[in-house]
Amino acid sequence: DRITVVPFGVDMDRFTPRAVHAATSHVVVGTVKTLAPKYGIDTLIRAFERYLHFMPSDLTTTLRIVGKGPQREALEALAFTLGCTSRIRFVGAVPHERVPDELRSMDVFVALSRADSESFGVAVIEAGACGLPVLVSDVGGLPEVVEDGVTGRIVPHDDVEAAAHALVDLITDASLRKQWGASARERVATHYSWDRCVDRMIAVLEEARHAADRT
Repeated sequence: DRITVVPFGVDMDRFTPRAVHAATSHVVVGTVKTLAPKYGIDTLIRAFERYLHFMPSDLTTTLRIVGKGPQREALEALAFTLGCTSRIRFVGAVPHERVPDELRSMDVFVALSRADSESFGVAVIEAGACGLPVLVSDVGGLPEVVEDGVTGRIVPHDDVEAAAHALVDLITDASLRKQWGASARERVATHYSWDRCVDRMIAVLEEARHAADRT
């Protein structure tokens, strides 16, 4: 008669914000994804190039892409064609225990997946737990875990211009990044922390047990 959904949990003690945010204009935009077409890394690269076009005075912001996959060579070629190779770092795959450190090296997290490739935005809530504002596309479970204008920005999938303009807002406004990042961690702690999700799962099982006893 009723379905209860308990989401993935995040270890809030492992996924934490970095201790100190240096007072610098150097901003790191990043993602942690498999380099496959469905995850829209090409859209991110094109949006980042458009950001650089909009903000030619920005000589320091970089894009950090963490992950491996079949599209790596094509994505590196795209960055070269667009003339922004020097501003993009392809890190490659990292073990999961290093993901929190990778997230703490970033200032903005981006997930611009296309189609319905995201059943649930695990990487997004991990980024939020690390106090990062996020930029996501409007597919699958991504909008479910992001509060638009509060913890990040939601843009139409495959919309390079919309993503680029969102990057302008996030990169050029440090106070906005700080505000949205703090709200993101608070939201994750409230809805997606490991302890909270375990408690919800136990409550569901207890309710099912009592219902079975009554029958």
